[in-house]
Amino acid sequence: MNFSISEIIVILLIALLVIKPEQLPEVAHTLGRFAQSIRRMFSRVKNEVNGFIDSVDQLDERKREQ
Repeated sequence: MNFSISEIIVILLIALLVIKPEQLPEVAHTLGRFAQSIRRMFSRVKNEVNGFIDSVDQLDERKREQ
């Protein structure tokens, strides 16, 4: 997901209107942890899909050798 600078500015402005200034550090920390967990989840899914593809490729190679 790529965001342009203008989109990020709009999101930040809306956040400033909705969230109290005292809550911003806590919200930023929570969002950072959420983004990190999402990245880890996508990484695990990617690794599992790549592992599955590799195992299918190995099966295909064994069948060709026979």
